[in-house]
Amino acid sequence: MRARRVNTLPDAIRNEVARLKGAGFPLLPLGGADGKAPLLRAWARPGVTLARILAPMHRTGSTAYGVRLDGLAVIDCDSDDADLVAQMEARFGQSPVHIKTPRGRHLYYRAAGVVPNLRGEGLPVDIKTGARSYVVGPLSLRPDGGFYDPVKGLLGKEALPCLRGTASLKPAPILTGHRHVELVKEAMRMVELVDSAEELQANLAGIRDDWCADPATMPDSELRDIALWAWTCRLENRVYRGRDSAFSVQRLALDALRGQANGADAIALLVLLEDQHGHHPGKRFPLDFAAMRAAGLINLSTPRLRAARRTLEGAGLLRLAGKHKAGSRPQTFVLTRMHASKADAEKPIAQRVKVQGKQGGGSSITYDARFPTYKSSRRDDE
Repeated sequence: MRARRVNTLPDAIRNEVARLKGAGFPLLPLGGADGKAPLLRAWARPGVTLARILAPMHRTGSTAYGVRLDGLAVIDCDSDDADLVAQMEARFGQSPVHIKTPRGRHLYYRAAGVVPNLRGEGLPVDIKTGARSYVVGPLSLRPDGGFYDPVKGLLGKEALPCLRGTASLKPAPILTGHRHVELVKEAMRMVELVDSAEELQANLAGIRDDWCADPATMPDSELRDIALWAWTCRLENRVYRGRDSAFSVQRLALDALRGQANGADAIALLVLLEDQHGHHPGKRFPLDFAAMRAAGLINLSTPRLRAARRTLEGAGLLRLAGKHKAGSRPQTFVLTRMHASKADAEKPIAQRVKVQGKQGGGSSITYDARFPTYKSSRRDDE
């Protein structure tokens, strides 16, 4: 006999989700550490059922959901300042639905035309709209206690006016010469929301056809290469998501440090340096232990940090790159990689430690989502 799962979803939220879904609003379940991350990979698909919205919320204990902005526009104010809200309604029209957010206010409208960039005008306001955008829905409660309080009107009951004062012109297309880079960025935004590289390629094809200038000159093979590369990044944990992302630490490096007198300190210092500098191969950086301790990056004493640094240098994981020059230049260091020994290379394949990428032909593609660059090189002998 199986025990029944305890229902942790409050009736008020469950009823509100059901009401809005019944009124035709496309919704999605939210969760994660901040309560604002989609719990469905393909949340932008049409026809997400009520069961698919509620099930992840029940499973994770989430009490937050999102309203997808198909045909809607939301003025998202970072502040609940009455003068700011009045300024927005004077410019874009009165909204009958106001949701007080943990730090500001949401004003709901029907979408109409191209919205302006209010951040570019120096205002602490975003206008969110479109099927690939969403806001946290009314009555949602985030893990940090942030509540989305419907302080005026009822979404789904009040008739929403069109967002006034928006441009009626179509947005400028992505011009030839910029299409590839922009599609790479779109691929990285979508790759964790799709179920396969083929689905990602189909999404990119839609963007190419709808947004790009002269789409007939951009072949499907180019989209396939972008989709396969982005999918590989996802499989290898190379999709950068700010602090919610992964970075690699070589197992050979850990093996070399374990068992040494201060191996634990050296491993802690290595992980910190990989976090701070490992995404820039060959980057030179100083080691100011006092500043690192003051910033709260590591709590080891300076003598222990110096000993850990010497251990990393002795293991070949850290190299002195620039000598100290009094009054003008500090010592600088570079992270280095270990290589498998000949004895290790002679082990059976299943026992080897993989330390390098795929050898031989094929394409090599590099991308850092923080500094969008995309480079594809193909061998001449493939």
